[in-house]
Amino acid sequence: MPKKIDPQLRARCVRLVREHQQEYPTLTAATHAVARQEGVSRESVRRWLAQV
Repeated sequence: MPKKIDPQLRARCVRLVREHQQEYPTLTAATHAVARQEGVSRESVRRWLAQV
């Protein structure tokens, strides 16, 4: 069973990627950096962005 992610963490990850995207060469690089920083998987952050 997948673990539940705090909605605030999810929103923070999406916000951070959007705010700092221009600092990275690609969206994927920004996604990986935020995922590493927040301690979640890169795939989770990628899916959250796609859902928003």
